[in-house]
Amino acid sequence: MSRFVAWNDLLLSEFFSEASENEDVWIRATRAELDSFGLHLGGAQGLIDAVGSGPPWLPSLSNCSDAARILVQQRRDPLRTQSYKDPGASNPRYAGARAPAYLPILALWVLAASGEQLERGFYASVQHLLGRPFKSEPKVTETMSKAWEDLEAWSCRECAGRFGNFHYRVLGEHRFVGIARSQCLISRQDEGNLYRLFWDARLRPGQGLSDSTLASLLERGCDAPYLTRPLRNAMAEQAYVPQLAALLRKLLRSWSGSRPNNGHADAESRSAGLLVKEQGQTGSAVTLVLSPSDELPNGWDVRWSFPAVVDAPRCSFEIAGQRQPALLHRASATFLTDVSESSVRHSVAALCASSLAQVEVQVRFEDDSVGTCGDQCRVEMISRASRRILAWNSIDPSFGQQLIEREIPLYGVFYLVCNSADWTRTDPWLRRERISFEPMQVCGLPDGWQMACIHRAESLTAEHRQHLVDAPEATDVPQARLRLVGGSRLLRGGARLFASYDLPDIEVEAPPGTHVAAPGLTLSEVPQHLASEGRSGVRRFVIDSFDVNRSSFDISLVLNGTGSASLRLRVADPDGEGRGESRPFSLDPLGFPRSNLGGLRGTTIGGGCQDPLEGAWQSEEMLEAAASLERGSAPIEDSSAAKFLNTLAARGSMSYGTARDQLLRLSGGALPISLLMDLRARGCLEIETDGKGHFVRIHSVVPSLYALPATHDGLPLFGVSGTLRLAQWALLQGNGDFLATVADAAAGHLPALRVAAIDALSVQTECSSMGFDFAPGPARDVARWAGSLRQAREAAESRGTETVAAELGHLHRLKADSARFMPASEPRMSIDRECGAQLFRFDDPQAAALQLYVLGVRRADGASRYSHVHDSRWGVWISQLAFAEMLKDTHGRNDAFPWPLHYDPETRDLWVPARLRPPAVLERALSLCSGAGPEAHFLSSSSHAGGALAVFDNGSGHAVGAISHMYGEFVPGYWLRYQWVPAETARQVAGLLGCTLQPFACAGAARASQTMTN
Repeated sequence: MSRFVAWNDLLLSEFFSEASENEDVWIRATRAELDSFGLHLGGAQGLIDAVGSGPPWLPSLSNCSDAARILVQQRRDPLRTQSYKDPGASNPRYAGARAPAYLPILALWVLAASGEQLERGFYASVQHLLGRPFKSEPKVTETMSKAWEDLEAWSCRECAGRFGNFHYRVLGEHRFVGIARSQCLISRQDEGNLYRLFWDARLRPGQGLSDSTLASLLERGCDAPYLTRPLRNAMAEQAYVPQLAALLRKLLRSWSGSRPNNGHADAESRSAGLLVKEQGQTGSAVTLVLSPSDELPNGWDVRWSFPAVVDAPRCSFEIAGQRQPALLHRASATFLTDVSESSVRHSVAALCASSLAQVEVQVRFEDDSVGTCGDQCRVEMISRASRRILAWNSIDPSFGQQLIEREIPLYGVFYLVCNSADWTRTDPWLRRERISFEPMQVCGLPDGWQMACIHRAESLTAEHRQHLVDAPEATDVPQARLRLVGGSRLLRGGARLFASYDLPDIEVEAPPGTHVAAPGLTLSEVPQHLASEGRSGVRRFVIDSFDVNRSSFDISLVLNGTGSASLRLRVADPDGEGRGESRPFSLDPLGFPRSNLGGLRGTTIGGGCQDPLEGAWQSEEMLEAAASLERGSAPIEDSSAAKFLNTLAARGSMSYGTARDQLLRLSGGALPISLLMDLRARGCLEIETDGKGHFVRIHSVVPSLYALPATHDGLPLFGVSGTLRLAQWALLQGNGDFLATVADAAAGHLPALRVAAIDALSVQTECSSMGFDFAPGPARDVARWAGSLRQAREAAESRGTETVAAELGHLHRLKADSARFMPASEPRMSIDRECGAQLFRFDDPQAAALQLYVLGVRRADGASRYSHVHDSRWGVWISQLAFAEMLKDTHGRNDAFPWPLHYDPETRDLWVPARLRPPAVLERALSLCSGAGPEAHFLSSSSHAGGALAVFDNGSGHAVGAISHMYGEFVPGYWLRYQWVPAETARQVAGLLGCTLQPFACAGAARASQTMTN
């Protein structure tokens, strides 16, 4: 696909999606926006290059306005040239809609008219960007007008607002340039900070903006230091008022009405490319949580929480030099410190200190290695406060009885926690104002601190609320409040959408008798925690399902037939997700998703079945495994992984968010990402990713038995793959023709079931009767079919873009000698001068709590290319091997390249550091050798032995073997042991990775049962 066509498809989905139905649409194509959502196409520079090259079906034209004119004509003409690329041909959402193919040109005009380009003037900016003439002459200006008019006609009249309504709005007296300038008056950064302006102006969500209210709002905005200078200047000019009015009305409709965090830095001192956190949420501050203590009668455990801005399983809080582990609680989308004695003690000290000054917190997230933390660190603050407001957390009863720090609710009970000095002022004030409250005798708080329950939040006046939160002025108290909490937020086309695989909960504060109206959504209310002091006024609803034929849903609160609050839930449909219960899906040789069955799915390649005797393991490849087989103590059906697979088998496929949340409920604390990756390695399911590499959907796989290169007491062994129902596990274990063994697994993981039988033919016969597929030697087949590291690098070079100018949030680069991510010195990607490839990780500019992996490679001609990687493991290996090759070529390290991969031919164990976990398809080949995922061993070095590094297993205390000095930075650390791998398969996998096999003596000494947890 040409870059021009790719950009047109992207701009269509970004600005004209079904989630914007009947709403106003602006093409906000500033450099920051283009660098954000168009990162994989080169950002703003990629758009400029695409417009410069033009549509592939048009001849080279000297002026981009000529291309726009022709494309407008071709869109309208049913007899247009057959080479014309209608967007509906590549994106079924626009099939038959005759969508425009000229959007990259319009986006370039908006870019040229944005604030950063104004010094040159619009026409000079276009000419400068393209390096071609673009003059203010009638032919050009009339063409520009017709292109904008055609876009309005398509969106408003032809599509009747189905993808949103674009309006031809001219800014002031700028007849031709004004339409482009009007598109980018409000930046993404301003959009977030305008919520603060709404709050300061005492506006309510969805209210009408009269002329007088609008004038007052604009006057306030002119003096608001948290807004950018271009927006403040625009608010002072009368010519900008109509466009600003339309933009502000749309933004006011999407505001939750919550009090924004006033801790914003000056807007001009922050990068416009950074993601502004959603208002009304916890924000970036570390907040207080109180949990009922199991140790102290009538006591509380003091804890701290932080929003899950990174999709990591755990992190640690470092406060005053003391480290406190914190785990992810998906129900509230927060990390929460644990309740160990030392953590609670340090949390109490931090609460006490925060009453006098802000307290700095180092939040360190777990990296890709097993059980290690520290490669990502963010400095956050506990705000200074001598009095804190808390209310019952009504997210989920299984989440526990907790009080969380938040704004004062509109109804029901809430709590005050005060230090002794503040309580001496608050207690008499409450009595003087005749506010019903109850002092509570509790333990666990800092010495001298007091806790009180306010019985009826609805009885408080605006002035009462102002006093309790120390606000500078009183604000009106709304009758009801409605907001979306949690979920995966995506920023698209100036609107906040939610990923359909991770929808938010609906939080409601309203008078008794109010019901939630949400056509197209199926909701269930979460039961509240019942406290003796009274009920919480905050209700929570979970979205159980939604109408997949719609992308936007209006939610409102209704009391006695009258609406009191409303908002719109917009659902994005990202590439790669697909809707419906199940659909064809497989992996290509590099592990990239395919929308058909022509690739790898489970143990099958290309959807076909093989003859049981063709491709079978040879006798010399068979390993007698009876001594290493373990018998599990509990039935497989009782494991949480088996229960999850049962659900997946019934549904055919499910969204990643649904799968993740069910695993959290079933596994008792095991990490969902770990379980899913283990099940994928064993061919029990497939994981679909979107264009950025984010997990979006989980697919079931047909149950299968397959031959292993091992025997049990002389009988051939067979492994189990696919998505089994619970009854099928019992059917296998109860089959009299099979000798079944079940190995114990780590908590939450799927035990490994293996069966011994007389021969493959008898197993295939039984498979037919049980509804199973059969595969004679899938490990070898997958290893021979899989793609290589060289092909993965070539694919990255061909898909990549030359430069990415965006400033990236929390940018890390892979440090090749240890395969750890380390913070980059500046927020832009650049490839190391000596190495030819570099993997980067950073916050997704469009999706809170998600991160992206981008691989930068330097081609033979010296040009750099940057591209997303669906499987980050390819990026790790490409970066690692580029480093190894540099060591050999530049520093003469012949032991570095080819990179050593340790293999014990006696036990047939292949050892790999956890940080160098193989890409998905290659890991499938290795796991299918033993019928189980890799075991994880924490190895430490003991001594140097003849040019190698001796290591031992911390779990068993036994010596394991000797590793190359190239792995010096990988110990101490977790290593993965893939078992029963025949020498041919080990050589095949090593060759695909660009490695060479080296012996790993005494590997059989380590037999820890720990399973991979990442």
